[in-house]
Amino acid sequence: MPPINFMNETIQKIRSKALSVGVLGTGATVAGYFIAGPEQFFQSWLIAFLYVLAFAVGGLGFLMIHHLVAGRWSFVLQRPYEAAARTFPLILILFIPLLFGMEYLYSWVNPEAHHNHLLVELVHAKSMYLNVPDFQLRAAIYFAVWIGLTLLLTRWSRKQDASHGLVEAEAYGRKMRMLSGIGLVIFGLASTFAAFDWVMSVEPMWYSAIYGALIMTGQGLSLLCLLAIIAYKLSADKEYGAAIGGQQYHDIGNMMFAFLILLTYMAVGEYIILWSGNLPEEVEHYILRDHAPWTQLALALAVLHFAIPFALMLLKENKRNPKRLVKIAFFLLLMRGADYFWLVMPVLRQQNPHLHWMDVVAPIGLFGIWFYVFLGSLKSRPLLPLHEPRFSHALEHPAGKGSH
Repeated sequence: MPPINFMNETIQKIRSKALSVGVLGTGATVAGYFIAGPEQFFQSWLIAFLYVLAFAVGGLGFLMIHHLVAGRWSFVLQRPYEAAARTFPLILILFIPLLFGMEYLYSWVNPEAHHNHLLVELVHAKSMYLNVPDFQLRAAIYFAVWIGLTLLLTRWSRKQDASHGLVEAEAYGRKMRMLSGIGLVIFGLASTFAAFDWVMSVEPMWYSAIYGALIMTGQGLSLLCLLAIIAYKLSADKEYGAAIGGQQYHDIGNMMFAFLILLTYMAVGEYIILWSGNLPEEVEHYILRDHAPWTQLALALAVLHFAIPFALMLLKENKRNPKRLVKIAFFLLLMRGADYFWLVMPVLRQQNPHLHWMDVVAPIGLFGIWFYVFLGSLKSRPLLPLHEPRFSHALEHPAGKGSH
């Protein structure tokens, strides 16, 4: 079944706008390298990279969960999951500039330059892990895992669409379920260590065992928020709109709600445990953020990133109504950018806390490029899975039928 022409035209218009925004934003960021200097450029690029990385990692994670559990609501998101995961080659390209700016981001690359005796000793003790060659090797492994899993799952999904008969379709479904079961474990390890390497090692004197789970939960929340918006836009398609309704939006909203609560629970729990333990190597993370303007940013995130969305999503109607859910999702996407800023910048800008224009332009630019590629991948496939036996059963269920 070819993709719907109406949706192709609509998606193409959005793609054109995304590309324009992406080129302008990324171009301005690159120009900023020469205007504001390499240090500012790489700091802003790291924030922007982490922001778009979340959608690809979240897409692959949810795709494997979908194949394992096959919830009624998740079938309408299978194609967006796949499209998000297929952007990993672009994510790899966006990661490469960071390899040339490691000395501006990670103090362990050249600890002597920071004139901190404790830092030099600690980096030396962790030199088996914190060294540039191993950092690069591990990054290659992470991308190999992510891209490899994506290629297999999307290839079998495409073959399932083209399958002839129920037996062949179910065979590909079993393959995807089996790979997803094993793949989630490998994916979890790769994503956890990527969080350690790319985010937590900005603070080499600090560590947290829950950090990988914290970052992955935030990535899942980012992906859910984006797909709530995408699903609403795609519902203009007749076939897709018939498959998604108030129940599906309510389920998506519940997942957003759950991930928001989980993210907050882990962040607060981490703070209470580490602060009560009061060990020097653990509380460093919070000491750096225990003064202006970082305390004000933390309070703002507590209210804007958690309290307000939490209160709004307590109401069932706000989750069943797609227009309201889209507004909440868009707001949370803005807050996700602020959260990445809070995770990284207090370390990199200890002496001169500030918000630079590149911190705003870089995420907009990279997201525009990413969104352009994502939509191109999305429109290349039918919006709903074909010949998937479980999808047919889901549509037959009263709760699975689209009803606005």
